[in-house]
Amino acid sequence: MTDDIEVKPSRRTLIATAAGLAAFGAAGRSVARDAVSEPAMRSGPGQPFILTTWDFGPGANALGYDILKQGGSSIDAVEVAINHVELLPDEYWVGYGGVPNEVGETTLDAMILWGPTHDIGAVGCLKRVKKAISVARRVMEETQHTMIVGDDATRFAVRMGFEEVSLTNLRSQEAWETWKAKGERSDAFKPEPFVEDNLRGHDTVGTIAVDADGNLCVGCSTNGREFKIPGRVGDSPVPGAGAYGDQSVGGAVATGNGDVMMRFLPCYHTVELMRQGMPPDLAAAAAIKRITDRGYKFGGGIAAVTVDGHHGGAQAGWDDAGFSYSVQTADGNSKFPI
Repeated sequence: MTDDIEVKPSRRTLIATAAGLAAFGAAGRSVARDAVSEPAMRSGPGQPFILTTWDFGPGANALGYDILKQGGSSIDAVEVAINHVELLPDEYWVGYGGVPNEVGETTLDAMILWGPTHDIGAVGCLKRVKKAISVARRVMEETQHTMIVGDDATRFAVRMGFEEVSLTNLRSQEAWETWKAKGERSDAFKPEPFVEDNLRGHDTVGTIAVDADGNLCVGCSTNGREFKIPGRVGDSPVPGAGAYGDQSVGGAVATGNGDVMMRFLPCYHTVELMRQGMPPDLAAAAAIKRITDRGYKFGGGIAAVTVDGHHGGAQAGWDDAGFSYSVQTADGNSKFPI
């Protein structure tokens, strides 16, 4: 089944070898027109970088890169970068003060992956704790579990020393009251998006970093979809869906309609295509095209980067709003619209 949504890779100069074009030219033409990828930012260990999605990317990258340039670990850089977004008072889609669910409560999903051991920690439907990515890291480092959810995730967080506080602020409270006054049910009860995507765009934060020792870390955090059914967990804490990485390849992070994207594990797909040598933008576009080819009309984007520094991304359904990510290296902090 084909789809009339155009899957758009990043729009910049094509960097590829003749061998790469020969191997992937046919696949690239079937994925999207004008496929491109960014040149390498690093030539080996000792030249770290950090990538973060959306408009808050530059600010998050600046904090994370401060750690990397001092020889710090990529896991610390990813945590600090995502914490920055989680604590922004005016950020409606990530962390404190974010989108409420159907009963007016803000809940959080997050995941972190540590490349050297391929260990993962995640929390889903976390309540009353601001730093979801930090709780996910404690799941990874302090337990043999991969994911803890709901009130039990909150209890775990408190056990680990995190403060239990309200995640509601004036903006999220007013948004819920305005929606509740309309007497509507959650849009999650509507039909699957084979005709149109009924969701407003939202800004899951995804971050990928490689430190001076060549260690990869990938993380993401979100509040999920607005006015969701209580108990819903989205794609962000699901390995391979909202984020994924492999120490020998690179990483990918996703944003958009998580209820659709998690059915296809698009970040896993992207990383596996990069493992085969496909450039990041073409890999991301192919992963999204697999979804749209099944007939889904959805908004979503993927940003990806190889461990040697090539980066790119793709999106579908956001022609008006667009999608972007930012990358910081020793050469500066640059934003890349898709």
